[in-house]
Formats: sequence, C-alpha cells, structure tokens
Amino acid sequence: MYLEQTFGFEQYDKSKKVKRLTLNYNMLRVFGSKIDVQTDSADKLFEEIPKLVAYCILFYSAFNNGMMPAWIMNIKAEKYLRVSWRFALQALFLFPFIMYEYRSGNEKVKSQYSLSHITNWNHMRKLYIASCSTAIIFGTVLFCADYTDIATAFILIAQTNFWLSIFRSKKDNHDIEIGGKIICLVGFLLICTNSYHFDITHLRPEAFTYIVTKLYHKSTLERIFVGDCVPFFTSAILAKISKVNIDLRQIFPPYLNSFIVSIFVSFNMLMVSYFVGGTELDFNTRYGWFGLFENGKFIGFFYMSTMLSLGVFISSILVSKLFEPIIPASTALFEPIIIGLLCQVANVQYFPSSIAVYGYVFLIPGQFIIILGQSLHQKQLQAEAQKQLELQAIKPSIVVQPIQAIQSGQKQN
Repeated sequence: MYLEQTFGFEQYDKSKKVKRLTLNYNMLRVFGSKIDVQTDSADKLFEEIPKLVAYCILFYSAFNNGMMPAWIMNIKAEKYLRVSWRFALQALFLFPFIMYEYRSGNEKVKSQYSLSHITNWNHMRKLYIASCSTAIIFGTVLFCADYTDIATAFILIAQTNFWLSIFRSKKDNHDIEIGGKIICLVGFLLICTNSYHFDITHLRPEAFTYIVTKLYHKSTLERIFVGDCVPFFTSAILAKISKVNIDLRQIFPPYLNSFIVSIFVSFNMLMVSYFVGGTELDFNTRYGWFGLFENGKFIGFFYMSTMLSLGVFISSILVSKLFEPIIPASTALFEPIIIGLLCQVANVQYFPSSIAVYGYVFLIPGQFIIILGQSLHQKQLQAEAQKQLELQAIKPSIVVQPIQAIQSGQKQN
C-alpha cells in the first residue's frame, strides 16, 4: 500500500492528517521557518522568506518583463502570431501548477475547479474580457511600434493609473493625485514633442541595421497621432475594464485564472494575426500557426518561453504575496526603461532620444504619485473604519455604566 507520508511521521498513523511534500513545505525547510508543519498558513510562510530573496524575486520579475519584447521581436515570424504562440505555450506550462493548486487547495478552491463554476456565463464573460485587455496591450504595442519607439508605446499604454484617477470621483482620490496627473500630462506632451522634432538625418548609421525601422519613414502626424496618442488613449480603455481583473481574483484561484486567460489570449492574437497579418492554419514557418512545430523552431521557442514566460508568471505570483501592492506597482513603472535598453542591446530598436527620455522622467514620477495617493487613501479609509468599530465598541459600555449605577442606587434605598 502506498502511504503519502512526510518528514516527521515515523510511522503511518491513521489518526494523523497525512500531508504530501508540497512546494510550501520544501520552502519552509530551505528558509528555516519555525512554522508548524501541520498549519497551512501561506501568509506565515511568505513572512519567513528573507528580504534579500524577496527583492531578488522582485528584480527578476521586472527584468523578465523587460526582456520579453526584445526576445519576441527577434523571432522570424508574423509579429502577432508570435504572441499567440507565447500564450499557447504558457497555458501548456501551467498544467503542473493547476494540478498542484487543485490538489493542495481547500474545499473552496476545489469547488472553483468544478466544470459548472468555470462554465458559468458571467465567469466566462469576465475571463474573456480579461484576455481581451492583455490582447489589446500586445496588439496595440506591436502595431504602434511601426510609428514610435517600443519603450514609448509600452510606457504610454501603461497609463491606466492616470485614467483611473481621472475616472474616480474626487472623494475617492487623494489630494496629491492631482499633481501626479499634471506631471503625467507634461510627460505625454514631451513625448509628442519628440515625435514632432524627429529627423531621420540625425540618426546614427547603425540605427538602420535594427529590426524595427518602419517608424523612420512615417510622417510627423502619423508618429504623433498613431504612435503616441493611440497607446495613451488605449490605456483609458484598459482602465475601464481593469475592474474585471480584480473580480477574477475572487472568482478563480490564480493559476486556473491565468491558464484560462492564456488560452483566450492565444486565440485572440491568432484572430488578430489572421485578419491583420495574413496568418493561416498551416505549417508555414513564418505565417502558419502550426509552423511553430517546424524546423526546430519549437525547441528554441519552448526554451525561451520556459525561461521568460513561465518565469515571469511564477515571480509575479510570488511578488503579489511578498509585498504590499504599492511596491510591485512602483517597480513596474521602470519596465519600459528596461525594455528600451534591452531592445537596443538585442538590435531591435535604438533607445529613444533625450526629449522622449525627459518625458519618461515625468511619466514615471507622475504615475508613482498617483499610486502613492491611492495607497494613502486606502490607509485613511481603513483607519476611519477601525475608528468607527472602536466607537461602536465603546458606546455599549457607556450605556451599561449608568444602568448599573441606577440599579446599585435602588438597592441602597
């Protein structure tokens, strides 16, 4: 008989709860936790991880996110098709993690894996909307990369906090957020100014050897309205549908959520590639979806997807557990800078000129001020709620004391 025993159980005892050697338990052994093996507290687990290790994971997550565009732009295939491949393989890689999540989860997690829960119309609708937001990001960046710098497209489409602050009512915003919005607008105008003053004659000779060179031949209006305005205002659409991503955290566990969303994103990008890039369902190595499995391309793509796509996913899950939301959100602001530097190193595109960099210098602090304002606002709300609870706890005691005094006076009489 196979016994699922763990360290600490010398003999099999049916009265004890038998546990498998899961990832959590092994992490506890590595980091020397004093947590009882019989407990399942993930919060206590992640509190035991050293700060140095936690910040290394945070840096790894930001670096991998920044490396992704430079890698994917070097693949010789239709640009939208490459993203479809990436998310198809990411869904494939998530199989072991969803198995782990299901087996180690509590009854609530297991119920969320039921077919009736997954195929619920409202749940499927939210999953597809969430996949559309990811597909919109990649589709917009790849489209606008022919009209502006890749780093610029990423930093402009990431202005969701700016639009969320605009869409919220004044009482839901902190006072400092108005300053952040003004700074962001200045940064956007500086980037538009950079596109206006762009001159192909000022480029260095090696700039023409890069992979992405179509923007050199675009008109000024195309660079401003398509290259800069399209990603900036697309981020407003992403801000509108961002609530769906928050709702999904309560509906599905993280690995199952990402698995289904990855499948939908792969399908969405396949449709974009089919109608825009001329992709077919054949084995053509450049325009065929099944071309991924031809001429050894699968091995290279599989390896890089394992190192980058899955690495980003795992680190993002850990980062969300290790830090308060403001820390990973602030770190993500620097990802476009990493993207721009790595794109130049990988011979994809030159790093933007000085005026655009000045725009980044305004956009990043502006976004940070908005994020900080929301963090302070949430803490104020929590403090007010705590104060209300304390007042409600005090009121009954104030009422009880006079009643006791009256009763004691009656007894004396």
